Amino acid sequence: MNTTILAAPADLSDRELLARTLQLAGEERQVTALLIVHLAELDARRLYLFEGYSSLFAYCTEVLRLSEHAAYGRIEAARAARRFPVLLEMLADGSVTLTTVGLLASDLTAENHENPVQSSRASRTELRRSRWETQTRRQ
Repeated sequence: MNTTILAAPADLSDRELLARTLQLAGEERQVTALLIVHLAELDARRLYLFEGYSSLFAYCTEVLRLSEHAAYGRIEAARAARRFPVLLEMLADGSVTLTTVGLLASDLTAENHENPVQSSRASRTELRRSRWETQTRRQ
């Protein structure tokens, strides 16, 4: 990493550092939502096959250099967002996280995709417990 990048925050005042950090977090959410949109389209077109990769996961880890965890989460979000585009807005504004989308993706339907996601500001533990209870009731 460029040492200039590392030194830049040290030159900021406390207020500037707080403001810049907030700004960067917002930009990161926007860029993540854009990446999700692009992955969804890449997946729909199956372009990874034409590039010589057997799966979108392989493309993400080998070409985009995402970790396995990051690739999996973004692919899950891309596939869910393709079905429910409102998720992209929620990712971009921070009202839902990639983790939440991943936990809820398999349970989302046309009827419930807005309410569960909007009410999912719960912790990961609460989401997993709720999902486990739902699956237990189905059995």
